Amino acid sequence: MTYHSKTRLLFLTCYLIISSAANAEWSIGGDFSTYYTDDVALFSATRRFSLEQDPTQPMVDEPEQGSDFVYEPHAYTKWLTENQLGAFQVAVDAGVYIFQQNSAYTHGFFQIEVGQALTEQTKLEFFYDYIPDQFIGSKALVSNQHAHTEHEEVKEKLDSHVWSLHLEHELTEHFMLRGLARYGIRNYDEPFAYRDIQFFTVGSHLEWVISPDIEFLVGYHYERGYTDQAKTERYNDDIGYINHYASAELIFHLMPKLKMKVGVDFEHNDFTSPHTPDIHFNGSENVYQGELELLYELTHTMMLKAGWQHGKRKFNYESYWVDNNNAWIGAEFHF
Repeated sequence: MTYHSKTRLLFLTCYLIISSAANAEWSIGGDFSTYYTDDVALFSATRRFSLEQDPTQPMVDEPEQGSDFVYEPHAYTKWLTENQLGAFQVAVDAGVYIFQQNSAYTHGFFQIEVGQALTEQTKLEFFYDYIPDQFIGSKALVSNQHAHTEHEEVKEKLDSHVWSLHLEHELTEHFMLRGLARYGIRNYDEPFAYRDIQFFTVGSHLEWVISPDIEFLVGYHYERGYTDQAKTERYNDDIGYINHYASAELIFHLMPKLKMKVGVDFEHNDFTSPHTPDIHFNGSENVYQGELELLYELTHTMMLKAGWQHGKRKFNYESYWVDNNNAWIGAEFHF
């Protein structure tokens, strides 16, 4: 996007906000959840493995780092109004994963959402997600100039920035189609800055209200991740990829105040490293995941929840599968 295009977009956004400020409505809310995970290294990747979040998390080289309890306080504020085009909203939310024993994995996450109705059936949404200073484990740094030298493992951290654009359209009373495009960058701290990657995603989601008691969501994403191959050659460590991700979720309204979510996810990564000594050369990864969550509306402002999640992942250059189980209880508040 050019400078002039960005300027016009900024002025349009400001105009829409200012012209409708008098009719604005505010809402706030949040939640608090307590998790048990049997793998602290994979917890974040497993929790964000969904259509609505960031399924292609940074690669975890050293999973199976032990169990822990994780606490997630999360809060949001939303501003909703009407303008000449229709409903307009701005939302900001923030949260943090706090690891009880493995504090190095503790990190925050932030999101800004701007949504504008274009017609009664069509809505445009923009999201910006930011995850700073995320620790994903320790890794030995070995260059091809010193391939036979042992190096001390170094902490691997990065910042993630993801920009998403969603276009939603109600096809009928029971069907809603969403198209999305994403662009993201993951900037690694030294000495792993050579792993910096940018990615592009396109995808589509379909929501279907099968009956008053059953809802269905299905979606597919195609994503391509690019590295600087001139930089990765020195270390024979290129994490560029082609990603295919598919997900399906059913929501059952079991009782007037009780519902159950059941979801399954699948991801396949083909690594695009051109360096033949690289372990990722001709490499691939498969990820399978299932999730079950119960939600009970205690009051009109409070929801109780409990769930369990199981994921399995395997690289084709490894002989074993790695599992991750997460269980949680929590409460959501909306005012």
